[in-house]
Amino acid sequence: MSVLKIRHWIACSPQNVWDAYTTPEKFCQFFAPEGLSIPIESVVLDVRVGGRFECDMVFDETGAVNENKGILTAVEEPHLLVGEEPSIGFKSTQRFLPDSGGTLISIDQEGLPAELATNPEVHEAFRSSYRKLGRLLGVETKNRPCE
Repeated sequence: MSVLKIRHWIACSPQNVWDAYTTPEKFCQFFAPEGLSIPIESVVLDVRVGGRFECDMVFDETGAVNENKGILTAVEEPHLLVGEEPSIGFKSTQRFLPDSGGTLISIDQEGLPAELATNPEVHEAFRSSYRKLGRLLGVETKNRPCE
């Protein structure tokens, strides 16, 4: 298993990013990559340690549904969300750190097959969701290299 690392900068505060991640009406508008959508009725965001995280990502072309279900294991507003799917050994750490007048979104996903963690299409899918976030918030976004 490998770790997928994504870094992306957005021209707004960590609190604005946090609010988008933790408000179902905003979350469903950006979290899925281009070509997928999230029905608002599938979103469960119980933002506390031990709280549920759930959403369905629907492939626009086929209607196929990818269910996402996990438990939040760390919550530190407005800088840290950690979600896990213990049954499959998956962990996603999302940090929102002040950087150059905006926020560096730092994602580390553990427990993925190596072919996903290193696949450029997977990286682009993440980046497309951050571009959607920028459009939602009306701000600029930029790719950042991973250290």
